[in-house]
Amino acid sequence: MAPPAGFIARAIARSFISGVMPEPEQVVKFILLAIMLPLALIALIFAGPIVIFKHVPMAMPGIVQMYVEAAKEVTASTKSPCDDGVELINWQQMIAIDAVRLKQDFKNVTKSRTESLAESFIEQVGT
Repeated sequence: MAPPAGFIARAIARSFISGVMPEPEQVVKFILLAIMLPLALIALIFAGPIVIFKHVPMAMPGIVQMYVEAAKEVTASTKSPCDDGVELINWQQMIAIDAVRLKQDFKNVTKSRTESLAESFIEQVGT
């Protein structure tokens, strides 16, 4: 006895659909990825500038120049005929220290403040 035509058609349709259609778990993963990826991208777009503003010292070029000059002057003051003095004081570390101390508000920075900070990087160990 031959199987009915409808039975064969349903069997072919099931095998075709199961071969083309992904598993339900894969569909759920794809939907979650399609939702979460744009949300993560938007979060990064907004979070990036906030993190930079909060954690990277933002000083005007004139103020940065005061730190550079103070580092050079204090470094030069350690030189003598018998000694080459200290290596160049790292002005970037000076700005980072003052950024924390001043809470990113560089309006009150003076030349004497930068020089005293640069001098704190030097320790006299002999004569």
